[in-house]
Amino acid sequence: MHQLSAPRRRLLILLILFSLALAAAPTDASTYPREFHGAAGKVLVHHPVITDWKDFKSLQGRMPLEITTIQGDNWVGSLTFEVDTVVHFDERLVSLHNPRSSAVKFGQGEPPAEITELARAAVQGGSDKVALDYLLRALPEDFRIPSAAKAPPQLNFAPPRIVVSNRPMRLLLIDGPPSMVAIDGTGLEYVINTDWDIFHYKVSDTWYLLSNNSWQSNTMLSSGDWFPTTELADDFQTLQFNSDWPQVAEAMPPRQSETPAVPFTISYEPTELILVDGDVQLEDIPGTVLRYVKNTDSDLFILADRYYLLVSGRWFMTKDLKRMWSAVKQLPAAFGKIPTDHARAYVLASVPGTPQARLALIEAAIPRISVFSLGAGDGLEVPYAGEPSFVEIQGTPLRRAENTPFQVILHNNFYYLCHDGAWYKSTQPPGPWQVATELPEAIYDIPPTDPAYNVTFVRLDSFDDSSDRVAYSRTSGYQRVYSNGYSLVYGTGWHYPGHIHNNPYGYNSYWRYPYSYGYGAWYNPVHGRYGYRGGYGYYGHYNYNYSATYEVNKPDKDWNWDLEGNKRRVYDQGPRNYVGSGQYVMPDGKVYRGENSSGTPTKNEYTAANSGKDDLYSGSDGGVYRRTKTSWQRYEGGSWRDITGDERASLERQHQARQAGYQNYDEYLRQKKQ
Repeated sequence: MHQLSAPRRRLLILLILFSLALAAAPTDASTYPREFHGAAGKVLVHHPVITDWKDFKSLQGRMPLEITTIQGDNWVGSLTFEVDTVVHFDERLVSLHNPRSSAVKFGQGEPPAEITELARAAVQGGSDKVALDYLLRALPEDFRIPSAAKAPPQLNFAPPRIVVSNRPMRLLLIDGPPSMVAIDGTGLEYVINTDWDIFHYKVSDTWYLLSNNSWQSNTMLSSGDWFPTTELADDFQTLQFNSDWPQVAEAMPPRQSETPAVPFTISYEPTELILVDGDVQLEDIPGTVLRYVKNTDSDLFILADRYYLLVSGRWFMTKDLKRMWSAVKQLPAAFGKIPTDHARAYVLASVPGTPQARLALIEAAIPRISVFSLGAGDGLEVPYAGEPSFVEIQGTPLRRAENTPFQVILHNNFYYLCHDGAWYKSTQPPGPWQVATELPEAIYDIPPTDPAYNVTFVRLDSFDDSSDRVAYSRTSGYQRVYSNGYSLVYGTGWHYPGHIHNNPYGYNSYWRYPYSYGYGAWYNPVHGRYGYRGGYGYYGHYNYNYSATYEVNKPDKDWNWDLEGNKRRVYDQGPRNYVGSGQYVMPDGKVYRGENSSGTPTKNEYTAANSGKDDLYSGSDGGVYRRTKTSWQRYEGGSWRDITGDERASLERQHQARQAGYQNYDEYLRQKKQ
């Protein structure tokens, strides 16, 4: 098996070469109104109103303006603009560059030329930044979501195994029947195809499980209670002094756990564990006929005589929590009426037809652009467990490497590597690699039933032959977040069995693909992405990984290969949380649910939207409007006048988009500080 060199690891840090526009991500959104001073006077530029976002690269809209000339004259008008955009997902901000203005309209009529020039100068040149949450909500209702958000074929919506427990329980997943590997020089063997540390002592036929630096034992590898123990087989002392088993050394000598032992449910297939704290406690959802189970962290509702469960973006239902579940083909309309300030309002992002579901689809369709040099693949090495082995990809002329964590595709004697949002090409399975400037069309025929399906969401964006720069774009599917046509789901729903490699020299290894189920995946609208909610306490974080993990077992070191092929320490917080299954585990183990505990913010609470003066809006006719406590007014002939009619609905939508967008952005900033 190839080992990664130090230069290789250093190179990966520098792999992505961002363009100048991406080099310095903004740190805060601009506050409106902004002031501009010119020779003819002062301009207040108010918050932009959005009319279109072409290919998520060019933003179009209108900006209300207030001008005060050096003579003291006042002009109120609206300027039509177009500006280039760069999205910074990690900051949830959008940089605005190279603004261009066109028509300028004022309520007083045709202005002097110097007023028009002053208005255009106020938005010409320079750069700005706006919260992504506002832009998404400010897009017009007829904004067309790109085809990337369409439902892919063959997603699997069959329910997984669902276990409901009314007492504390932990879910122990084993990827298929246990695969045992003997530990040389001992009577011990361990289960290789699981995230957990499970040992079997063959002499006494006793099973041992290590979790949170404490030991439990059982006479069978079965669900139920495992018993705390401080009595281990003597052979564990051999592991204590073996550098290949650091987690065992840390748990020696055995000691009593500080917390009571929790029983396990063991499953050999993707499973969801639903924990209910005692008997089911229902609470009405105001304004609906729905009730929800309030004594569980799972998204469990009841309507009439049926329970409804949301997991990984998919809805399942049953009449009895202890019996079989079935997929929901059409979700009742009552779910769309959940109030936006309710504790479970975040599920609206998974309710077809809601504005929240539409927002999630739009954000998922925004491409992430990365720019690479042709030499970015220099030094990139692909490790294999044994000799490279390839399997057919059904329905295509392609073959996929099965014994490496890297996504390598074979086509016509050339090898294509999809790695960190780019494609590379080589004539040999391990490399050397060069950034690919063209790709086989067959790659985009890979079906969802194949674990390499996510690479079909990485495409060549542009190639500049003169500068040797290649740009690649990727959308949410690369991170295994897909559209079902109405909302977003995590994972294809198909289970891809992991790979076990039994090396004759004893260097056994196992790695698996991310599961669609098993960790309570849920969509967090505050961060605009899926995260994990564990079956027993929270033990995940946002940021799903989009490739597999390679775990080196010699027999087992507390390391995983991450997406870049580097070793990554795995934090021990219960199960060994896989980097490759999407869990970038944080040392504090926190997961933020996205609920606004402070309630509905008051005016001027939004970090970047309102300074108390930013109360102007632009209508579709170019007129300038303002919102008062009791009415909407239009600026005409040098004064403000109340309006009635259909224009009010459009203006009110602008106002609500601005408020809701910055409320979400504020919540994002609040959670980020925790």
